[in-house]
Order: sequence, then C-alpha cells, then structure tokens
Amino acid sequence: AFRVVGAWPSKFIGDVQTTSDAVVKYIQLVLNVVCQVAGILYLRENMDKLSFFELGHSYITVLMSLVSTSRIITHCTEAYQEIFSLYVRKIHLFNVRNDSEYAMEMHTKIHKLCYFLTFFIHAFMTLGILMFNLIPMYSNYINGKFNRETGAFSGVSNATMEHAVYYLWPFNDTTHPIGYAIIVAFNWYISLVCSINFCTFDLFLYHLVFHIWGHLKILIHNLKTFPRPIGAIRNEEQNDYTEEESKQIYERLKKLVQHHNLIIDFIARISDTFGLSLFVYLCYHQVCGCILLLECSTLELSALIRYGPLTAIIFQLLIQVSLVFELLGSMTESLMNAVYDLPWEYMEVRHRRTVHIMLRQSQVSLNTRALNMVDIGSRTMIAILKTSLSYFVMLR
Repeated sequence: AFRVVGAWPSKFIGDVQTTSDAVVKYIQLVLNVVCQVAGILYLRENMDKLSFFELGHSYITVLMSLVSTSRIITHCTEAYQEIFSLYVRKIHLFNVRNDSEYAMEMHTKIHKLCYFLTFFIHAFMTLGILMFNLIPMYSNYINGKFNRETGAFSGVSNATMEHAVYYLWPFNDTTHPIGYAIIVAFNWYISLVCSINFCTFDLFLYHLVFHIWGHLKILIHNLKTFPRPIGAIRNEEQNDYTEEESKQIYERLKKLVQHHNLIIDFIARISDTFGLSLFVYLCYHQVCGCILLLECSTLELSALIRYGPLTAIIFQLLIQVSLVFELLGSMTESLMNAVYDLPWEYMEVRHRRTVHIMLRQSQVSLNTRALNMVDIGSRTMIAILKTSLSYFVMLR
C-alpha cells in the first residue's frame, strides 16, 4: 500500500529504488493539491446552489484531501525516510528478540497485536472505500439517471449525476457516459489514495508506538531484575558490590542507558517527523466530527448508509490513535519507579552518578506532541469529542 502513494523508502532500507518509487510521491502530492484546489473552487462556485448537507459532504472531502496532502508532504521529507530506516534496523523488536526470554515474549506479543490490528484496519478501509463510492452509483441507478431516454445521459439539464467527490473541472460533463465513467474512475482512485494516507499512515504510527512500548517494557523488566550484590542477598556485613561485580554492573548500566537513550531519541523523532501531520489530523477530527454527525442526523437510509460507516471509521481512528499514543505517556511513572528501585545504595559513587542521570532522564514525559503544542492522548481525544458534540447540538 505504501508503494501506491510513494511512502516506501526503498533507498533508506536497502531495497532497489526504481524510478517510480522516486517520483510517485511527488506526483501524488501534485495530484492531491490539484484535487484540493478543485474542491475548494467547487464549493465557492456552488455555495448558493447546494443544500446544507451537500455542502457538508463537500467540506468533508476537502478536509480529507487536506489531511492526505499533509501526510504526503511528510512522506517527502528526509526525516520520514530516516525514521522508517531506524525503525527497521533498530526499533523493531525482531532485532532484540534473542536478547532474553522476556524480549522474545514481547516480540511475539507485539507481532500478534500488529498482525490483528493490520487486518482490522484494512477491513475498515476497504468497507469505507466501497460504501463511499458505491452509494452514489446506486443512488443514480435507482433514480433512473442511467436511462438514456429520461436520465442524465439523455441530456436533460436537471438530471445531474451524483458523485462520491465533487470538483470544479472545465471538462466536468457528467451527462455523457464517457465523462461520467472517467470521473467515477478518478474518484475511486483518489478515494484509494486518501484511504491509504489515512489508515495505512495511522497503522505505521501504531507499529512505531507498539514497538517502542515493547522496548519500554523490556527496559523496565531489565531494571526490575537488576542483580543485587551477593553480600546483600546473604545478609553479610560487607554487602556492597565486589570489584568483579562492579565491572559487570558497569556493563549492565551502560546497556540500560544506551537502551533508554535510544527510546527517548526515537520518541523525539516521532514528534518532530509527524508533528505537522498529527496537528492537521487533530484539527480535521475537530471539524469533521461535527459535520459527519450533522450528515447522519437526518436519519435517512441513504445518509446513514453513506455516512454511517465513515463516521464510525473517523471516530474509531481518533479514539484508536489517542489510546495508542497514551500507552507511551502511561509508561513514564513505571519507568521512573523502576530506575529508582535500582540497588544504587550498594554501588560505587561513579555508578550512582550514572543512575542519578538516568533517573533525571526518566522523569521526562514520554508523551508525543503535535507541533510541540498538543499532547496526543486520551485528554486531547475527550476534548475533541466533547467539542464536536457541543457544536453538533448547537447547530442541530
């Protein structure tokens, strides 16, 4: 799916990079910008002609195009390619599965979780594409608009065709079968691209977060199982670490610090790389959630079939992405307690300094922020849902 939108960084992960891989993302970027401009022009041109709910539909598609464009821009950045490469080479738990039994256990759990989540999201994405594009075609059919004598293809001016997405094209002739077929095919394609930029982009973020969460669990486990001095275990009078034990402790602390630094650096990279697209995404949910509720509020069968699955998918994506990122923030206190519980009282001064530095670093929040302004988590999700419902009730 990433190859369709040019998001597969072949060069950075060692794959053979073809010409199509290098240019397709820029073609997608131009295509999305053109579609977004055409959608805005359609709204401006038909503002007085469309009903409130038809306007809502066009607003939704323009906003979805904006989110899709922001994500393609992210795909074009070198930071995205680097974080993808780092994920494959170091962050994926496949790379550390042989370090310990617990690491293998976490790798197996995260692998199964990612597998089922991938299946679930792709199923929802397929359902959304089908419902979004088939409903207008079915509506045209039952209203007799495919009839060459009385329908839109007959040339009757008031028998216009319904579409999944509306644009202002100079050649937008839907009263001709070929013109209608071209627009329908284009809408299917742009719906596929937009869905990939929505669902698969989110899925990649979930994979990043779950594997970082797995690393945090492994780090905390290693901290909790940190060996105590033999003298302390035997309740001997001399209970500090021996010289031989101190050498082993140094190597363990070194690995723990390196592991912790890797996690902190990668979380910072996620915020820097995806901050813009996540901020646009949150703004989209704030506006689009209200509009979708208004579209469904008519309780008409066609509206429920067309917008019901899309509404469920949009709210599910918001809840899903918020709860997934909440996993990282919830690990801050557990990590801090695990570092403090290290047997630092038995260590040499130089080792205590290392523990102290690690303890200070562990107090830094692990939350991911959009543009370093908004935390991605349950609080932001609840605020967006409350605001959307409030505006919906007011407009209703």
